[in-house]
Amino acid sequence: MGANPVAGFYSRLLGLLDQGAAPSAFDALSAEIRAICPDGEGRIEADLALAIRLRESVEHKLKRERELIALNETARDLSAMRDTDQVLQAIIRRARQLVGSDIAYLSAAPDERSPFHVRATEGVVSEAFASIVVPRDVGICGSVARTRRPWQSGQYKSDRSFHHDPEIDTAILAEGVISILGIPLELEAQIIGVLFVADRYERSYNPQEISILQSLGTFAALAIENARLLEEAQRALTMAREANVALRAKADDIESAAIAHERLTELIARGGSLEDLRQRVATLLGGEAVILDERQMVIAGTLPPGIPDHGFASAIRESARLGRSVPFDVAPFQTFTVAAVTSGAVRLGALVFSRSRPMSSAEIRTLERAAIVTGIVLLSMERVAEATYRNVADIVSALLRGTSDPFRPEGASALPVGVSLSWPATILLVSCKDGFAAHLPQVVRAAASGRQTIGAAFNGDLAVVTSGDDWMGLARRIAAALEDSGRQPFNIVASQPVSNVAAAAAEYRSLRRSLALLRNLGQSGRVVPEKTLSLYGLLFDGQGEEAAHGFIEHTIGPLLDHDRRRKSQLAGTLYTYFETGRSLQRAADMLGIHVNTMRQRLDSISALCPDWAETERGLELHMALRLHRLSETLPA
Repeated sequence: MGANPVAGFYSRLLGLLDQGAAPSAFDALSAEIRAICPDGEGRIEADLALAIRLRESVEHKLKRERELIALNETARDLSAMRDTDQVLQAIIRRARQLVGSDIAYLSAAPDERSPFHVRATEGVVSEAFASIVVPRDVGICGSVARTRRPWQSGQYKSDRSFHHDPEIDTAILAEGVISILGIPLELEAQIIGVLFVADRYERSYNPQEISILQSLGTFAALAIENARLLEEAQRALTMAREANVALRAKADDIESAAIAHERLTELIARGGSLEDLRQRVATLLGGEAVILDERQMVIAGTLPPGIPDHGFASAIRESARLGRSVPFDVAPFQTFTVAAVTSGAVRLGALVFSRSRPMSSAEIRTLERAAIVTGIVLLSMERVAEATYRNVADIVSALLRGTSDPFRPEGASALPVGVSLSWPATILLVSCKDGFAAHLPQVVRAAASGRQTIGAAFNGDLAVVTSGDDWMGLARRIAAALEDSGRQPFNIVASQPVSNVAAAAAEYRSLRRSLALLRNLGQSGRVVPEKTLSLYGLLFDGQGEEAAHGFIEHTIGPLLDHDRRRKSQLAGTLYTYFETGRSLQRAADMLGIHVNTMRQRLDSISALCPDWAETERGLELHMALRLHRLSETLPA
């Protein structure tokens, strides 16, 4: 050390302090100075111990400075980072660096009853480690949660101071963990997680290390709480935005519905027709609209082809039952929606809408409102139709009773709009088994109406008055309408053209007798000119419904029975004989038989009806045969 070894010692000691040398360097210097200067050993040893303490103090301050820097950086991360996972990852990274551990990780729980889940790891090799779930009464997590204090173990595998779980031990020991320290993450007296450092060798963690980790744990708890608050704020903001969007959409829907309602109301107020309403609905909703009546017949618009009747009818019934519109699948890339039109329990028809894209809830509500408006229009039309029908019924009643002439110029104003009647007129009288009430089925009313035709229920029958020439075509249309509406059995009798009110009343009485005669003869579904039945109707008028049939049976019953049993033609032979003026030859020629055969048949007739050749008896037989033949040959 030169001339002054003590001075050299202090110079080297100051150099070691300046360099921050390791303790071993100080020990080497102490041994060297004792060998050179044994007399000053006590004083030098004291100075050396002081130097070592100064070194340790400086090292402690430097370490504390690093810890404070780490805490400051962590706080800065908390204020700068918005991603919770990034903040937690930064915290465990600094915890690992400050303590110098092999592994660091953090487990957290959403509340005091839930298990702990690993949220972040550093220095971990196994992927299974990150999926560890620890119940609150198991392992280091359980001890920390129970005591609310740091908990460490220098021999994890053999430590029995806490409860082990085989699955958790397998995951931890797979990382080679021997020593472990858990720091509670406490917030408002609630343990929300645990910060861990672990090493793959036996180690004891000093109070200073525990203290710095507790500070980091406080930051971690704040980060987790901030994340929860941020998530709640974001969730509330999202809900507010969604509510705002929903309110805006609701306001748009209400505005659209108000516009649609205003336009539909305006249409009704100015007396728009069903076709106007159909077009308005199609325009509002951007598609095609069709209106049907109660029989599912189109009354406005056009249905596309290929719609199955059964499924369509089911959709209308379901819509009427629910009181809402019902979607109806018909074809791909085309949506059909059916809204039943009702008034109370009465189904008036249906509104059908179709287009290529699905309907929104607001558009569906608009369609349902349009169905209600359609019902109002149909009811209004029905009221007008009922008023018109009452006028028609009064006109028909006055005509058939012979009380007034509805065809006079002053009476023409009472006729429905577009109807024009004049003399001569033909009267059709229709009867059915159940009779006709004042409210006729719509299909029947439509068939019995036209530009030159009116019809109404009268005395339980349907009376139709027409100035047209084709009464047979009119009768067939009425017959078809009766069949469609289930009003069977029925008969229709047509008068000859009449030219005044008195003749019309007389013809009506004759038509009534003819219908009664048809009932007496057991006929149904017949369309007959009155002149064919007038004579017989007059004969049996007022004699009861079985009079005509009883007359036939009483007069020619034996002949008819014989023909049925023997398959003979005695009744037809006698009818032809009477019709040819009792001429054997002419009758045989008409029947295509020999005169002798004709004589033989007449002999057989004599055996059954001995007095048939008498004049008075012959007249009765002739009339009965004509009536019987008429009942078999009436046109249907």
